[in-house]
Amino acid sequence: MRPVLIHLGNFNIYSYGFFVALGIIVATLYLMNRVKRRGGSPETVIDLVLVTVISGVIGARLAYILLYDPRYYLEHPGRIFMLQEGGLAFYGAFILGLLASVIFLRKAKIPVLGFLDLVAPAVALGYAVARIGCFLNGCCYGRPTDLPWGVVFPVVDGLRRHPTQLYSVLAGLLIFAFLEWKTRKGIRFQGQIFSLFLILYGLLRAGIELLRENAQITGGPATASLAALALAAAGAVFYFVLKRLPREGCAARRGGS
Repeated sequence: MRPVLIHLGNFNIYSYGFFVALGIIVATLYLMNRVKRRGGSPETVIDLVLVTVISGVIGARLAYILLYDPRYYLEHPGRIFMLQEGGLAFYGAFILGLLASVIFLRKAKIPVLGFLDLVAPAVALGYAVARIGCFLNGCCYGRPTDLPWGVVFPVVDGLRRHPTQLYSVLAGLLIFAFLEWKTRKGIRFQGQIFSLFLILYGLLRAGIELLRENAQITGGPATASLAALALAAAGAVFYFVLKRLPREGCAARRGGS
């Protein structure tokens, strides 16, 4: 493991924070390119990303604190701001970031569902990059395993464990590739790609959660997996409800990239 990626004198660049930031940059550049190709303004993407990232980080940290060890952070409030050590929950980032994004898009009078279809692949790609930081940091590790690709996390113990962080990287890349393919094939209705993201992410995350060492979460892996399945179910409901709505003229447009 390599929690500190680069030493610069007394200044350290942490792997976790570096790859989270890199994931945001990669997702932003991808989204800016997609919006520009559709004749939109890249500046709008930057404004949206700033609003979403700030809201997402706050939501991710709050969710982690509430889900994992609220008593510890009440006793050590200064540790709440030590983000370089890890401790961000994707669900919190997703919920608060999505809420902020919807509010921003509505105020900017930008079609929400159509824009979320563009955002979904970017989120999957950025998520994959960010999870590399989890692996190098040694957090979010899996249960002990005898499989040949098991990894020893020295900060935990000497057992070979599932590299669930890398499973998440692979899941993010697979979701990104599928959504890209689906977009190029043609979007049938607004919200389709976003709904598919929710379904795929929820299903893959549910499987990965069963392999993770989630002893800190109340209810353990089963609870975490059920939460992911709930997200997939919400995506499925969203998909079929939107599919039955009257289609606008631009809903069946070709995706492009």
